[in-house]
Amino acid sequence: MKWRDSATNTVPAVLRGFLETRSPRHIHHSEIDIKQWLAGPPSCGAVRPACCPVCAAASREPGRALVLVGHGLRERTVEGPPAPEQSPEATPILSRRYRCRACGAIIIVVPRGVGRGLRYSLSAIAWALALWGYARVAATAVRARISTARQVGAASATRWASLRRWTRSALRLFGYARDDAGTDRERAAGIAAFVASHAPVSAGPVVRDAFFGASFCSAD
Repeated sequence: MKWRDSATNTVPAVLRGFLETRSPRHIHHSEIDIKQWLAGPPSCGAVRPACCPVCAAASREPGRALVLVGHGLRERTVEGPPAPEQSPEATPILSRRYRCRACGAIIIVVPRGVGRGLRYSLSAIAWALALWGYARVAATAVRARISTARQVGAASATRWASLRRWTRSALRLFGYARDDAGTDRERAAGIAAFVASHAPVSAGPVVRDAFFGASFCSAD
């Protein structure tokens, strides 16, 4: 049985219900960064993907109905400083949702620099690893620069577990596949240097470049 009718570019009715119950969700990154997105959320048409990232159906073809249709907005909060040395903020972002009429998938379009299921922006995570691993700033001082939380449990008074977790997730976060020897902190320094190399314009210090390079090397 064909998964999609060649004339209408839609799934046969006998399979449509099954696919709709599954409704796979996929994150798609826009070329617009967080700062630009917040200045003026893009229209539905402006950030519609060219094709469905799940089934590869073209979002629009001449003479045919639109395949990727607007499916509302979804608010999520992204935490971290908007720029190096600025105070951390919890920023609400309205992501755009689309539904693929061909396979039933839900595509969530977010600005560049927002990762899947992450509380913090990729720039904030990269800067945290750079401060901790490259600049050797204490974990508690890093957390104060990155997180809006001002009360932590007794077990977290002298450490921040997120730093080690992000270090071990470098492949998923930034596409950093090299498994460097050494401690987590030493590996974090290597990750920071890798991310900094992706900064569109080098500011000089690795710590700053890591912040700006993060959204250009996301592997999510």
